[in-house]
Amino acid sequence: MQKDRNEVRFKIFQFKKVKLFFILIVTTFGLTIKSTAQKYGLYSNDSLLLQSNYLQETIKLNLHFPETYNFSADSTHYPITIIFDSQNEQTYSHILNSFDLLTNETQIPETIIIGIPFNFENRLYLTSNHKKENDSLSGIERMELFLFSELIPKLQKEHKANRFISIIGHSRTGYLVNYLSFKRAKEINIAISLSGFYSEPPLSITKFSNFLLDSTNFPNRFSYYCSVGNTLEESTYLEEYQKLLVKTSPSKLPKNLKMQGRENQYSNHITNYWLSVPPILIDAFSEYNSILDNWFYNRLKKEKMKNPVELFKRDLEIASEKIGMELKPSLTHIFSLASHFGYQNKEYKTAFEFLDLGLRYYPSYLEFYQEIIEYHRKLNQQEKVNYYKQILCDKTLSNPFISEFKRNELLEYLDE
Repeated sequence: MQKDRNEVRFKIFQFKKVKLFFILIVTTFGLTIKSTAQKYGLYSNDSLLLQSNYLQETIKLNLHFPETYNFSADSTHYPITIIFDSQNEQTYSHILNSFDLLTNETQIPETIIIGIPFNFENRLYLTSNHKKENDSLSGIERMELFLFSELIPKLQKEHKANRFISIIGHSRTGYLVNYLSFKRAKEINIAISLSGFYSEPPLSITKFSNFLLDSTNFPNRFSYYCSVGNTLEESTYLEEYQKLLVKTSPSKLPKNLKMQGRENQYSNHITNYWLSVPPILIDAFSEYNSILDNWFYNRLKKEKMKNPVELFKRDLEIASEKIGMELKPSLTHIFSLASHFGYQNKEYKTAFEFLDLGLRYYPSYLEFYQEIIEYHRKLNQQEKVNYYKQILCDKTLSNPFISEFKRNELLEYLDE
């Protein structure tokens, strides 16, 4: 079974070599998106210019769409992940590569990722209670309003984003995560504060811990993660982290609040940032990443199932209920299970049903049609082969989101 699954995964890896070499420029209400060459395997490497009334400037953000974004149905929506400090290129690259790998391995669902930069001039201001002269709003209030009144609504309105929000910050932006958790827990689903602190107005350890213990603050599921290293340069953050844990014993936490602290041995201040992200993400989406594992090492070893596709959909629904977000099947889910039933078990009807499920979410993902064609070939159903070849040909010629190399590769396949 392990060998079979590895072969399937290698095949999926080949399918996933879709490169988004295109330039997409959308200008609406001062917002511009520009796509650059692909840097990550499953995420685009775009930038977004947004004229912000609250920040009183045009801000350039990093924007990363997941692999299926341009091939998905209008009804297919994605969660939002906001990562602060994206100007730290090396650390940010580590974190993006973590998302890339974990998405590829179905450890986390696909997400739209936004990287928020902080420069030397605005880093302290936008994460503090400081007010400029004659200003009624502090810097951190302006950042809060920018996120929840400008950026997030635009992503939800114009870019297939849903209402599931994750935020990640480190050091001063770890404090920003704590502040936003305190102010916006009803609108945030996952908050990750790395080497953050609490003892700065308008927060304090006592105020934040009392907030976490009050169940009325969490009508919806909310997951709060914090981490710190134990080196000397992390000592201040470690002290505050330990004080918070003392005040928030698990037995006292509200039922809708999941809180988890992590102490990374020997990690320094910067290392703690990128070192903490992968295990936290795996834990946050454990119900999702256990689905395929359970299928290959449990369900598929048992007797024949009556309706595998309905059972799989029910697994997604259960995981969705636990996480608090409507989950979609990933490409790996679809290709893995379709290949198991089609190539290994010769249960082509079930294989077609899994591919049909994939097409409901990603109707323009062309490799689904290749798989359908190959199954019909095995069944010697030439009429259906020709029918799906024509569909694939039309979609290949009209799809603006595939490279010329990929287009020519598909046209050569259709000529075989």
